[in-house]
Amino acid sequence: MKPVVMSTLTGVMVLVMLLAGCTMPELPGQPPATLLTTPPPTAVPPERTQLTGTSWTLISGLSGTGTWNVLPGTLITATFGEDGRVSGSAGCNNYFASYQSRTNTLSIGTPATTRMTCAEPAGIMNQETLYLSNLEGAATFAIDGGLLMIYDSTGKTLLTYREGIPEPTPLSFEGTPWSLGRYKAADGTMTAVLPGTTVTALFTGGNLTGSAGCNSFFGNYSLQGENGISISPLGTTLMFCGEPGVMDQEAAYLGLLPSAAKYGISGAQLTLYDAAGMPILEYSGS
Repeated sequence: MKPVVMSTLTGVMVLVMLLAGCTMPELPGQPPATLLTTPPPTAVPPERTQLTGTSWTLISGLSGTGTWNVLPGTLITATFGEDGRVSGSAGCNNYFASYQSRTNTLSIGTPATTRMTCAEPAGIMNQETLYLSNLEGAATFAIDGGLLMIYDSTGKTLLTYREGIPEPTPLSFEGTPWSLGRYKAADGTMTAVLPGTTVTALFTGGNLTGSAGCNSFFGNYSLQGENGISISPLGTTLMFCGEPGVMDQEAAYLGLLPSAAKYGISGAQLTLYDAAGMPILEYSGS
């Protein structure tokens, strides 16, 4: 029995010693030992170059058949922000993308865009496709005499801009087809229209017509003083659309229109306000 007892005691002592070895003894007069940890990475802001904080208007671009000039009546812009994003108008849709530049090098990520389709002028959507493709192909740039040139990796000039962005000429309230972007919801917030629905308004000579998303509507309006407006109760066709939310959106829209008391236009954007001066409907024009 004695050898068994001695063996057991020896095993226990070895185990205690091993466990003791897993801790770091503290020396007299010394602070407790602490584990070293890796500090969290610090965000590095984009390197500031000649491009940072500048805005440009496109003059021309490169295609497979040569150079093309921006179509008359269209505006293509680029603003290189402090946050490492480039954004602007591609002629029909707005876009944004990430960018990096150092000295004269430039790389631009794949642009994200809104999803409108513009029919006029002819070729505008093809122009937009060419522009966004050229933008993504950027490799270097140069600024000279108020012009910005963006080149590809072989040195070909992809895009040429002039400095600055002109103030857009406001569209006419009457005669412009307006497409609704956001409306005032029951909770008071401005809510985007449902994807896949088209809600419109056309003001012409006192007659108001359009689509409420499912049904067509019609009515009358009158302009009063400086940007004042009064809209009569509206009539509609009597269709039913079963897609989720479409009829609720339509009811909200048709209820908001007669409550409009004032309008404002900035460039291609129309906003209708209620009597308290709060925005209730926001449109884009074409």
